[in-house]
Amino acid sequence: MQRTVNVPAWAHHYVSDQTDMDRAPQPLDSGRESRIQLDLPDDAYFEYAFLDADGVMHADPEYAEHADNPWYHDVTAVFGPLYQPHRLARPDAQRATGATTRLRVESQDEEVRRATIYTPHDLTGPAPLVVVHDGTAFHRIAQTPALLETLLAEGVIEPARLAFLDPLRPELRRAEYGFGEAYQRTLQHDLLPRLQDEADASSLLFLGASLGGLAALLTSLRQPEQVTGIGLLSPALLGTPDVPVFHGTKDSWVLEFLESYEDALPWRIYQEVGTFDWLHDVNQRVAPLLAERANRHVFRVRSAGHNWTFWRDGLPEALTTLLAP
Repeated sequence: MQRTVNVPAWAHHYVSDQTDMDRAPQPLDSGRESRIQLDLPDDAYFEYAFLDADGVMHADPEYAEHADNPWYHDVTAVFGPLYQPHRLARPDAQRATGATTRLRVESQDEEVRRATIYTPHDLTGPAPLVVVHDGTAFHRIAQTPALLETLLAEGVIEPARLAFLDPLRPELRRAEYGFGEAYQRTLQHDLLPRLQDEADASSLLFLGASLGGLAALLTSLRQPEQVTGIGLLSPALLGTPDVPVFHGTKDSWVLEFLESYEDALPWRIYQEVGTFDWLHDVNQRVAPLLAERANRHVFRVRSAGHNWTFWRDGLPEALTTLLAP
């Protein structure tokens, strides 16, 4: 599909999934660049916007369709003629009729961590536990408890509990999820034992998007025999522990580690990435290495970027892969 975008006179930069939004904005000369031609696959979901002189982001004033993006609130969404959202991308929140347990866990670093466990309405006794990074976002934006209940009612997954975790504070997300050794120790020695005990966990799985996906993979690699599944939604597989930079680099500790790793990873793995995502290439290279070692590996690539619309579309298949009977 093609779309001609007229550049507003006030626009100083163009941002989109192809510029990694505001990470690499494209400067505009309004005197010369009056139009931008979008040439997208017919099944694409695409987001773009403009920055004014003050760096404030605005949607295209000529198109009314705005993206449902929690990070950028004034962004234009483009839906290709063949794009179809997953039928369960927006589950009915009222389906989440189970029990919610909120925990406070004091860690060895004397910080108090908070976690939330969701138990489906008719589940008793031991069951798998899916530990979800960026838990508040997965709970509120993706409505993961309601999705879990819907998939259970359809009989396509086995019963499981969800444990939602967040960084200690939002500003620490990058430091904790991005090769944060202190966070990994806290997770392994303080949080996971408490969660597994409270949730009566029969097995342990992880789920995360972007940096949350990296944190989930790093945790699983530290204790591969204790993990049965991992869901990686656009995982941030760039960067290294010594240089924790996740954008604008080709270095990948994960890629190098897996290239020399010889043991099996006895997991079910769901991995996805968008074609417009700056993490596309590294995910393409890591995918076959995970597939060689996993019990089951599902890898999906769709015409989209790094955003919650993409992840909501993939989450039903991620849970179905991880929790298939």
